[in-house]
Amino acid sequence: MERIRLREPQITPIEGGFLVSDPYGVFAKPLALTEGGLFLLSLLEGRTLEEVQEEVFKAHGVLVSKKELEELLKALEEAGLLLTAEVERRLKEEEDKLKKERPMRLSGLSYPAGQEEAKAFLEAFRASFPGEAGPRPEVLLLPHLEPSRVPEVYGAALAALESLPPPERLYLVGVAHRPLGEKAAALPVPFHTPFGPALPDLPALQALDTLLPYELFNTPLAFREEHSLELPLFFLKGVFPQAKVLPLLVGRGGLELGEALRVVLRDYPGLLVLAVDLSHVGPRFGDPPLSRPLAEEARRRDLGFLEKLAQGEVEAALAHLGANPTRVDAVEVVRSLAPLLAGRKGQVLAYRLDLEAPTLSAVGAGTLVL
Repeated sequence: MERIRLREPQITPIEGGFLVSDPYGVFAKPLALTEGGLFLLSLLEGRTLEEVQEEVFKAHGVLVSKKELEELLKALEEAGLLLTAEVERRLKEEEDKLKKERPMRLSGLSYPAGQEEAKAFLEAFRASFPGEAGPRPEVLLLPHLEPSRVPEVYGAALAALESLPPPERLYLVGVAHRPLGEKAAALPVPFHTPFGPALPDLPALQALDTLLPYELFNTPLAFREEHSLELPLFFLKGVFPQAKVLPLLVGRGGLELGEALRVVLRDYPGLLVLAVDLSHVGPRFGDPPLSRPLAEEARRRDLGFLEKLAQGEVEAALAHLGANPTRVDAVEVVRSLAPLLAGRKGQVLAYRLDLEAPTLSAVGAGTLVL
């Protein structure tokens, strides 16, 4: 009897149940499940249909029909979550494409696709920030939030970048919103932008891979729709068209990446960029609607975190967040890069807690130079 093999789904609570979907977006059709359907899903991996029927009967005294289970498996296959030969073929095809190049996913949505329009877009964002550039950065923290929501925060990053001589390479470290096979991952291919492809620095990436205790090029599909790299890279490539890029994603904190980068930066110097957002509060994230007390708490957490980082106090910055009740998504990136950030002094250039009016939720974004 054939045993069932599943992929790990992305599970999103919705009214009346859950949406389960392909975490990498290769299969666009999600599957809606009730709580009972999610329970059935939890029983499938590694079992036969007959064994699933037995487990349900033991747990609830109910006999689920084989037809019902077969219909569930068919729906899971359409969602790309049942590992059949066809699903594996599609996944390999997408992975093979990503091993050659990473196309633009958000052009025409979050930024213009054409080069001239993109230049005007950058100029308008720079004009939205009236402040000074601040100290010349060796490390830059900037958002990956939708640009139109926090234009002045991206404008502050552009002001900081224009004070720099063009770096040879950019170490762009983003937050992984999709599962990674290891703590961090890289994709050593050109990333397309309206300003031309951002080329990878292969020698520097190979040096980094050699120093890490895990395979760095471990999850190409995680980069397929990752906005935490694409959106900041649009701005970086617009300012530094000749710079090569090390596109990195962090899933779980660990000092190995920071220690390895500290060594690689000696032989391959460049600008270190942290593409991170800050607090996530409101109903979208499991809270009540945004209120003044909730907004004040998010701002207090965010600004305290940024200000302690600006003093070079990485451990104090992380401790300030405590159990991270406002879901600052910078935590794992900062924890991973602590060996490179500790002791560096700098300045917070911009901060905003942006309201998403339709959901009464908000996300914090800031720009920090070190």
